[in-house]
Amino acid sequence: MDSAMDLKKFREMCSDARKFNEAYFIQSSSFFKDVLAGSFSYYVKSLSSGDVKGDSLIGLCFGPFLFFTLPLCDYFNEITFACPDDKSTQETQKWLTNEPDAMDWSDAVRMVCEIQGCGETWIEKQEILKIKVKRVLKYDASSCEPFSPVIHPRADCLLLACALEGLVTDKKSYCDALKNVSSLLKPGGHLIMIVALETTFYMCGDFKFPLLCIDADFLKDAVTGAGYEIEEDHIYRREFESLYDVTDYKYFAFIKARKQKDRQ
Repeated sequence: MDSAMDLKKFREMCSDARKFNEAYFIQSSSFFKDVLAGSFSYYVKSLSSGDVKGDSLIGLCFGPFLFFTLPLCDYFNEITFACPDDKSTQETQKWLTNEPDAMDWSDAVRMVCEIQGCGETWIEKQEILKIKVKRVLKYDASSCEPFSPVIHPRADCLLLACALEGLVTDKKSYCDALKNVSSLLKPGGHLIMIVALETTFYMCGDFKFPLLCIDADFLKDAVTGAGYEIEEDHIYRREFESLYDVTDYKYFAFIKARKQKDRQ
């Protein structure tokens, strides 16, 4: 991929959330079991302390995977969810409005709720999430105003769920993107990150999407360099050896950090 712009165009043209769901987010997928057993479990455990809460949450994700916000749903009154491409925002909106051709996320929602200990009420939790999502937007991590032209108030919490690695081509651009999206968060607010580490690609259907390969040390340096104090970090080694031909990540990281100040 020659440039970030080429990568953006490639994503817009080739992203297919339905194929991605079939490969990664159904009950039988070893990828999703790996994520749930590791970073998601730690994510839920960390929230049990009760210090991550407030009025508003902004969640950025690489696709229409709104269930990443589910563990935070009980702690915030309203949620803004954003994806980097039009197809993903459209799929998210279809699910929220119960359109007949909306994607089926029941496997993912049920499994997340089981991690939270409320598996038997996953349908109810799903409906609560739908009520709390007030806006679905498109974000541009390369812009200092990621939601432009929409003007959006800063949130009490920012969730980044694999939101940057597939949008940049080098480490400087990653640091710049993290600072850009951090403008969406109030000083004193919490940053929650779930990040794939030491990975170079993922497959979606017949298309191979490049990912920026970063390690834990770089990630933590990028977070502190963007003006955060890291409160918790957990690195989970890949458990399942299958699917290396689909995606080659070695670890998942969970980070909880508090924003100290804005960085330019």
